[in-house]
Amino acid sequence: MSLKIQRIPESAFPDYRYDVMFKAYKWDLQAGEQSTVGDEVVLLDRQEAEYLAECAKALYHETVQMEHALKSRPDLAVKMGISKDMANRLHACTYEADKHVRFMRFDFHPTKDGWMISEVNSDVPAGYPEASVLPIITEQYFDGYSRHGNFGETLTECLIKHLPKGGTVAYVHDTHTVEDYQILHFLGDLLENEGYRSLYLAPNNVKWSERKAIDIDAIFRHYPMEWMECTEGIDWVSFLNADTPSCNHPLALLTQSKRLPLVWDELGVDICVWKRLLPETVCPCTITDTDNRILKPAFGRVGEGINIPGAVSAEENRDIFEAARKHPEQWVAQRMFQSEPIQGKHVCIGAFVVDGEFAGFYGRAGNQSRIDGNAADVPVLVKEKMEEK
Repeated sequence: MSLKIQRIPESAFPDYRYDVMFKAYKWDLQAGEQSTVGDEVVLLDRQEAEYLAECAKALYHETVQMEHALKSRPDLAVKMGISKDMANRLHACTYEADKHVRFMRFDFHPTKDGWMISEVNSDVPAGYPEASVLPIITEQYFDGYSRHGNFGETLTECLIKHLPKGGTVAYVHDTHTVEDYQILHFLGDLLENEGYRSLYLAPNNVKWSERKAIDIDAIFRHYPMEWMECTEGIDWVSFLNADTPSCNHPLALLTQSKRLPLVWDELGVDICVWKRLLPETVCPCTITDTDNRILKPAFGRVGEGINIPGAVSAEENRDIFEAARKHPEQWVAQRMFQSEPIQGKHVCIGAFVVDGEFAGFYGRAGNQSRIDGNAADVPVLVKEKMEEK
């Protein structure tokens, strides 16, 4: 496995941190007492990077096939922890894939057995400027290495295809947090530079008429679909049935659940790459020996609720086991892989795919094997091709 971690020169780090804040939209640099911007940079061999990109594209196509199959099987959607009402409405909604933009992020981990994935962020991924601007800022410090893909550029190109000239994009998010606003502002600025308008608003502020969002030409949703269903005042059904182009369409919820592996053999879809790269995953109610297995909430994010040994306290571990015991339909038990530390750091590399095209890497690194809110965002650079003489 050809990757290493190097540090930004100490003398350059203050300027780098300043650039990350103002050029990479990282306005909030802290998670509690922990800085979310470190001085580490992940350096990948080009062959390794191209392997991850190809795997991500293959996983994307397999995921889309499972999504389409699940749309016709609301009974299986319910098995994955999706409510019966939501499953039936997703089944009934009209969805034409070519009228929307579809993107995902697959999280890869270096392990003792090679690269493995922990999940797909299918519904509402994050890391947009980190997979776009951060590597560009960092290139100057590492000769022979450069960015590999650019999420912002790829997403902009795909979204523009669905917009009228000068059209308006609504960036739907949780307006109570700066974290969501800063990464959406990055996308909004990219499209404004191309002559489009931006609206930043909560989902309940979107108004509808005849299946169209009023005064909105496209919706970029950064608000998890399962949250929308549970939040009072949100007309989430209109998002499902909208003719307004979406990125992502609510149908993405079907493959967001970590219980997806529990039903994939019933879908009639060839998913050989998923089965090769994801550790064995089962329902907690089927296991008697929890050795070498970890518990994960079906709709957890940012590493929350995962009881990796050594990464959680005894109290948190007990709480997780108790929650999984009471509601096994909302959890999975997954065979644990052995994360391979790179120079003392545990690394996760998220690979973005937009409409089937690889679109960049999002790196995170931490001191423990659970990559959660305490992990720092790290740029991922790839060794440049040698010029032929």
